[in-house]
Amino acid sequence: NLGIVTSESQRLTDIIANVLDITNLEADKVLWNMQMLDISELVEQSISTYQQKFHDKGLSLSAEVESHLPKVMGDRDRLLQVMSNLLSNALKFTETGSVTCAVKQNSDSLQDGYRHLIVSVSDTGIGISKEDSWQVFEKFKQVGDILTGKPQGTGLGLPICKEIITRHGGKIWFESTLEQGSTFSFTLPIAMQAA
Repeated sequence: NLGIVTSESQRLTDIIANVLDITNLEADKVLWNMQMLDISELVEQSISTYQQKFHDKGLSLSAEVESHLPKVMGDRDRLLQVMSNLLSNALKFTETGSVTCAVKQNSDSLQDGYRHLIVSVSDTGIGISKEDSWQVFEKFKQVGDILTGKPQGTGLGLPICKEIITRHGGKIWFESTLEQGSTFSFTLPIAMQAA
């Protein structure tokens, strides 16, 4: 069947691209295009890119972005890659309900001497068990059992996100409740000129 061949060739292309990406990130062989960015614009662009896919699956995709957020210093394409990975995972693992992208300023505390923005992607998906939580950011690992019809992937999306966010001076983590959903969050330091 031509559809299966096309689908599998795209999957193999994605695997090769992700393997090259994580290898280059870990070897620090990536050229970073750091610039002042409005993170709310990146979130809006990401949502716009995924809106139809969520709609086609019967899911709601929305944004909750605080107004007047300061800018961050970052690589636009790499941060879009993080958003794409997080939204793609939310789409794969959510059958009903909604996904919300939120951005707020963390004004309560300093991390490494900087104020940060917190970006979160929350879903009403299948969630992640405590037993599987250790492997979420591990390369080539996916949570769940392949026999249960788990969506296929490379097991590299979240490790790539972790490398990118770490390189930006941020942190990435998740909170999850089985059968209720997950929230993946990351921080980005506010640019010195904007602080």
